[in-house]
Amino acid sequence: MTHSRPPDRRDGRLIGWGALLFASGLGVLLRAWHLTAASLFTDEAFTFAIAARPVPGLVHDVTVHDFHPPLFYLVTHAALATLRWMPWDYRYLILPCGLVTIVGTWTCARTLFGETVAAIAALLVALSPALVVYDRLYRMYAPLVSLSVVSWWLLLAAQTARAGRQRWWWWAGYTGAILLLAYTQYLGLLVIATQAGYALVRRRDVPAALCAYGVLALGFAPWVPHLLYQLPEGGMALSRPGLDAGLAQSIREAFLLGVPDGLLPGAVALWLPTAVVAALTVAGMWLGRQSALPWWLGCLPLAVCLSIVAHRNLAYFSRYLLIDIPPLAVATALLAHRAFETRTRMAAAGGLCALFAVCAVGCRNVLFDPFYQFPDWYAVNAVMLRAERPHDAIILDAGYELPVVRDFTAFRHHTILSFMNPSDFAPIEAWVAAHPARRVWYVEHQNFYWDANRRIEASLAQRPRLLAVRFARALPVNAVRVELFGALRAGTRL
Repeated sequence: MTHSRPPDRRDGRLIGWGALLFASGLGVLLRAWHLTAASLFTDEAFTFAIAARPVPGLVHDVTVHDFHPPLFYLVTHAALATLRWMPWDYRYLILPCGLVTIVGTWTCARTLFGETVAAIAALLVALSPALVVYDRLYRMYAPLVSLSVVSWWLLLAAQTARAGRQRWWWWAGYTGAILLLAYTQYLGLLVIATQAGYALVRRRDVPAALCAYGVLALGFAPWVPHLLYQLPEGGMALSRPGLDAGLAQSIREAFLLGVPDGLLPGAVALWLPTAVVAALTVAGMWLGRQSALPWWLGCLPLAVCLSIVAHRNLAYFSRYLLIDIPPLAVATALLAHRAFETRTRMAAAGGLCALFAVCAVGCRNVLFDPFYQFPDWYAVNAVMLRAERPHDAIILDAGYELPVVRDFTAFRHHTILSFMNPSDFAPIEAWVAAHPARRVWYVEHQNFYWDANRRIEASLAQRPRLLAVRFARALPVNAVRVELFGALRAGTRL
């Protein structure tokens, strides 16, 4: 097996480097735009809450209450102790990851297929709406994507380096990258698995690869007991994973986030992105069959297969598919480049321009239209602040946002009841029944996991509804509904 197709000498270096500079500048601009303006996302607040604990408590909480390795939390712990910034300012620490992803994708594509493919791939990654969103979020997904791309770059560089000390330095760098990847997010293990498959089928690389993965095994061994503890409930799927609408929705959100549903009929809007992604994956595997690209693209089908076989969610949240965006960008660029060499060049150029336009629309929406964004807890606080009274109580259904809002002006100094799982039904209903004279704010967000029938809201149904505000979002997971229920009228039977 040959390593890759040699770079096309007809491709001008000026095109490649110019595209890299443009893509990098555009990518940084999109990711840095009003970076700290949005309220904290619930996952960000969860990260800070765990990272603020002493290291033993941090490790315990990550093991018991989360399904992630500890590295991102430990880095955050160190950052909190040294920088002492406001929470939203820590997003600046994530910002370079987006640039690394763009440059790393360009480097890998250039190594494999030349300047033109690298230029197109870098622009697609820079304009990916989902990457723009998660590269602006203080969570481990931006580091995960950047480390996955960097590890592929180091692996390719190690394989093309001259024999001797230089080559072993590249392998040492790759070993360090995959160790960081494994400790950043468990999805990194899927990336490492595909890289191992690629490296171990090349005889020349087997000794160095075995050494790298042996060091990885030894380095990750101390965390294995914690992983085994997390495993029974980690990645738990609420329904049996399959080749179904849930997967199609996840793929659509990952690759076309922010693109309006109304552009196509309902079923077409759901399934067409999945069909296109599958076609591009197959095309990329075929066109790049003599390179590392098929293995890089294999991460997505591997995640889907493992989800179905193991009954685990490794692909059914769009953020789990972010690592698949760079290789798919390379596959798309490769297909376009090959089409440019045929009579279909005009159609290929038109299709590529249409794809860039769709990505640009998605980026515009996720950056400027609240309908396509995460919940705006500042807006929720403003609505409640105008009507709140000192003795009001607040019910959060579900209470994932509690770490975000607990110190907001409309929430602080109030009784807050947080619903998180079915065991919370009885205490909340008992409190509501025992306090008929209290006004109650009902804040509904992601209730569909454990309170899909709105049992909590039903316990307030006999009270007068004084206010109702809905913050609609394109994705139901980001929608918020706020209602204010008055005191129970005298003589009303519960």
